[in-house]
Amino acid sequence: MDEQALSLRELLDQAAASASLGEREEAEQQYRRATERSPGNSEAWLGLAASTPSLEEKRAAYEQVLVINPNNGEARVALQRLATQADPEQAQAIRETLNRPVSQDVPRPAGSGARSSSNDGHEHVPVDTGEVTYCVNHPDTETTLRCNRCGRPVCLKCVKLTDVGYRCKDCIREQQNSFFNAENTDYIIVAVVSFFLAAIAGPIIGALLGIFGLFFGIIIAVFLGPAVGGIAATIIRRSVGRRRGRYMGIVAVVAIILGVAVGAFGGILFGRPPNLITMGVFLFLSLSTIYASLR
Repeated sequence: MDEQALSLRELLDQAAASASLGEREEAEQQYRRATERSPGNSEAWLGLAASTPSLEEKRAAYEQVLVINPNNGEARVALQRLATQADPEQAQAIRETLNRPVSQDVPRPAGSGARSSSNDGHEHVPVDTGEVTYCVNHPDTETTLRCNRCGRPVCLKCVKLTDVGYRCKDCIREQQNSFFNAENTDYIIVAVVSFFLAAIAGPIIGALLGIFGLFFGIIIAVFLGPAVGGIAATIIRRSVGRRRGRYMGIVAVVAIILGVAVGAFGGILFGRPPNLITMGVFLFLSLSTIYASLR
């Protein structure tokens, strides 16, 4: 979907999903677009600060959050950490920012699901309200934490610290679902392509590694495994139009293991059994690469 057609909320959700999946550069670009679209949105600035590798940009983004909401504890803690990494002049500037008087007029949330508003017209949920409530999933567990997206009180078992603060697992899954756009037929395509790639390439690679013996075969497998895994992942992803699915990596790994087993059986019939150690090292590294690329 064209990002220009997305609402601000959808753009922020997409950015959070990218961050949770390890797509740092993509998350940074999306958060940057969100700050350009709504400069008064503190969630966008927090996300940009978490995703950018530049310490100077992190500092500027966290300071912008404090301009929007001087009581934002997340930005204050992050700036304190940055002060320990900055040069003396920058550290002094950060401390001056932190020492500015904090407004006491920013409204605190009251009651379950309450939210505070910033001057961007969007609601923002604080991480810790200081108010003891009970987890929505564990009614007997007291907690002061709230998901900073849906505002529900959650305990430590039901919350995860993401690049944009504490989120409940339901919100994280919902954000990731918006990122996964694979169709049901895509999983069939992934399984078929993965199986035949492994069935064809498995015996060839097994025979190649066997030529060099155990020691050199392991060394070659260490270098060859990630490279072949990367190529296979690219072929598999292109076969489904680069769409993503939550279980696509698992389907590909299972199909490849079955394909390798079929290929190895064929090699045994023709008197060319693979070396289990070198092939095991190769498979572990290549499958790890494929799973990480397709997850």
